[in-house]
Amino acid sequence: MGLGVFIALLSGLTVLPWTLIDPMLIVRFFVGLCFMGNLLPYAHSGLRLGMERLEWFLFNLLAIGPIGTSVLLWLNFIGHGPVSVTDHLVKDVIIEGTMLTYTFKDDFLNDHPLARATYRDWYPIVGNAVEVSVAEGLLGVPVVVRKEPHVLGSR
Repeated sequence: MGLGVFIALLSGLTVLPWTLIDPMLIVRFFVGLCFMGNLLPYAHSGLRLGMERLEWFLFNLLAIGPIGTSVLLWLNFIGHGPVSVTDHLVKDVIIEGTMLTYTFKDDFLNDHPLARATYRDWYPIVGNAVEVSVAEGLLGVPVVVRKEPHVLGSR
């Protein structure tokens, strides 16, 4: 169960910000997976594994749900389709500690602030534009594959 919590935390910090999904939808999906095992008859599932009812409930809540959600998020990210690359001019950069959060002039990724954020140490420049690579994930949910800030020269 501790491993499930650790995996969920690790996936929440890595692959979840790259996935362009409504946060409330992912919460509902996560809660659904947490309680999915409790729909099985206890005598055929938890009792055969030697668990008490409370143990079976907590096992589903803290292991099956987080690990199942993390596996689906990683499969969606790793098995993405063809990548489309677009440039977006930066309107504003919000600096909070080591995080840079870009706001684009064309409101690209406006509903996904975590997908617009990056660590300050990853790139040597802030730039006035960001090249964003987006792909359709394996499960049909779009993912941000890569973000790279660069400077557009005056022409």
